[in-house]
Parts: sequence; C-alpha cells; structure tokens
Amino acid sequence: MIEDIEKDFKPEKFDPESNIRYTNSMEEKPLFYVGIDPSQRYQPYVYVAIDKDLRIQAIGDGPLREILAYLAGLGSACVAINGPQTVNKGLVDEEEDHQALFPVPASKRGDLRKVEFVLLQEGINVHRTPAVQSECMIWVRRGFKLYQKIQKLGYEAYNQETNRHFVEAPAEGIYSRLSGGATLFDSLSLEGRLQRQLILYEEGIHVKDAMNFFEEVTRFRLIKGVLPADDIYSPGELNALACAFLAWLLHYKPEKTSFMGDESEGVIFLPNKQDELGRFK
Repeated sequence: MIEDIEKDFKPEKFDPESNIRYTNSMEEKPLFYVGIDPSQRYQPYVYVAIDKDLRIQAIGDGPLREILAYLAGLGSACVAINGPQTVNKGLVDEEEDHQALFPVPASKRGDLRKVEFVLLQEGINVHRTPAVQSECMIWVRRGFKLYQKIQKLGYEAYNQETNRHFVEAPAEGIYSRLSGGATLFDSLSLEGRLQRQLILYEEGIHVKDAMNFFEEVTRFRLIKGVLPADDIYSPGELNALACAFLAWLLHYKPEKTSFMGDESEGVIFLPNKQDELGRFK
C-alpha cells in the first residue's frame, strides 16, 4: 500500500520550461529572501531576511502584526514559511480505502497530508497536519493565519508572475535534504543547533562557523556551566534561515530544488537530496 502511494507521488525537479505554474518572471529577482518560523513556543513568529549574496539583512521575532509590518515594507521578496498551508483533505485516507481489500478502521487512518506521508517515508521528521483545524497545534494555526494575512498584503503563491510571493518549505526537510539524509539531532538541543548552523555555513550562508564553539569550550567553563553559545542561532532562527535559503535557491539555483504535494493540500518546495556528504569531510 505504501509503495503504491509513493509510486504515484514523487517529487518533481524544478524545470522553468515544463513547470510554468511554478515559475515567475525570472528577469527581475526579488531583493530579499525571507524565512519565517511560527513553530516556536515562546516566540510566536521568527523571521530572517537574506540578500542575493546570502548575507543576513534582518533577523528578529515578534507577534503577527510586527511580521506583517516588516513584510509590507519590502518592495520585492520571496517568503518561505516553515508550516503547513492548510489542513489535510483526506487524500491519504482515500488512497488507503481505494487500495485496501477491507475497509480501514478509522483509528488506523492516516490523519496527515499526502506530502507529509511521503516525507515521513523518506525519513524526514515532519509534523502531521490533522483534517480539522481545531485539532491542529497552536503553532500550526498561527501558520494558517500568516498565510491568509500575507496574501492580503499582495503576496501570491509561487505560481504567479510577481515579485512578492510565498512558498511552503518545511525546515526539517530542508536540513535533511542538504545533509544527504543524515540523522538530525533534536532541533532544540545544543548539538542540533550546532549541526544545523554547520549545514548552513557549508552552503555559503554568512553565519559563523559553529566549529569555533569547540575551540572556546574549556574545562573551567564546563564546570561552571558556562558555554560560548552566543554565536549559535536559536532553533527558530535556524529554521527561518533554512527557509530563507530555500527561497534564495528557487531564484538562483532552481535546478537544485523540487516541488511536491497536491494543490488542494498545499505544494511544498525542498532542495534536491544531496547524494553524498563528501564535501563535509
């Protein structure tokens, strides 16, 4: 059953010639590439903006009104959001009913979007989006509101010829693809933050080399419980940075990206999976 669903639902490489729906007019690229993470418990929305040279131009967090005010002031931008666009439409359930010899009990049905089902099979730890909005986690509902509000600011889905658009880009999937499918440490842990910042550093984003952290760790600091983590970004900032990088890739290296998903549940964009990690050795 799983194999059949995966067979009918595979990521497509971004091709400006054949995938016109997901191509904007590439003549004039956006000035900013913004990543937004609504998933942090104590930081409602975290955002990062980078420029064409992968340099950080803005970074911060705040309530929705502040995020919208910042986005409203950008003349042109591609915004990538680490969160689902809508609830699932029962596509996985329909597929299971179609393939099963006997009806599937409700308790065993897949309450998630089809694209999430495929990413989980790839080994990517993504959130499962329920079919009912009231059953979604608070941060997921914050994401829904963000998608609705930015469209009122003139931002459109990435299938429009406009210089202000948005995409869905799961940060965990971005890191998994960039690392070649390597095991990712917990994003909230120190080792997870170090790992993700190293991945970004290797991609050319202007963040500090996380390996410097180990040069500053001393026996005394460990005993005193003082670690030099000031130059290591927070989980929310790292998620937003990954999304901003994906937005940049879509415009400068579109051949290294893929899109997948059903339009009724929201199309997502990810980097193509790295074949090997030799460049990290």
